[in-house]
Amino acid sequence: MTMKAIGTVIEASPGNLSEHEIWAGVLDYYDHWMSIDPRLAEHHDPLSKWAEAFGHDLVNLATYSHQILTWLEPDNIRKTESVVVVGGVTEAFLLSLRSAADAVAGAISHVAGTKPGQAPGESLRALLNWAKSNPHRIRASIAPVLAGDFKWFWNLRSLRDYIVHGGATPNIACDGRQFNLWVYAPNRGWITREPLLPLLKRHVGSLLSFADAASIAINQEIQMPEDRIRSRVVYGVLVPRLHKLIEVADEYNAPSP
Repeated sequence: MTMKAIGTVIEASPGNLSEHEIWAGVLDYYDHWMSIDPRLAEHHDPLSKWAEAFGHDLVNLATYSHQILTWLEPDNIRKTESVVVVGGVTEAFLLSLRSAADAVAGAISHVAGTKPGQAPGESLRALLNWAKSNPHRIRASIAPVLAGDFKWFWNLRSLRDYIVHGGATPNIACDGRQFNLWVYAPNRGWITREPLLPLLKRHVGSLLSFADAASIAINQEIQMPEDRIRSRVVYGVLVPRLHKLIEVADEYNAPSP
């Protein structure tokens, strides 16, 4: 089989997605700088870069999924190095999830404010806090998106911040069949002790749902051409591994010790 791409955002082919493809609404804003759709030209600079960044994060998530699933195999999981590798990969997975969420926020910020440049675009945290403090400055189509349930994001942010800034380490405990994530922070105690794969699946699902909801609202504001919707996908050699992680995650949900 000839691969269309090792891992990048490409134009979608007609029909159903293949196992090597993944779609989320934010990806539809991507145009290479040498072939910008004139109908979206005024939005290219603020939106295409975030679509590309989001796609890059999805490729990374697929790569990390490949590593986790490889070490989950019965012949590998009992090897001493399995918990070391999966611990490092889990940290990278969480950081890419946070980066992808910030990319979606960057796209929303382009149209979130009633005036250009009002909404912060540097992070989802900043955007959500701005929306909470300035409800009268949010466009009507965007307000419901930013008023949604972001418990998943605040949990993800807490994990990421404890690891990056709080001295916590994402330790992996292994019972010979599944990996469990143990995060302990000095002066704080246990942050979490739970099965790893269901946690990752849950956050990936929330991220993709958020990206789709954001794109629906953004599309209303920029008058997205109908033929551009579902026009871009991430295509990559390891994307099937992200699909596989999501598929099997619930099989590894025994309570963590």
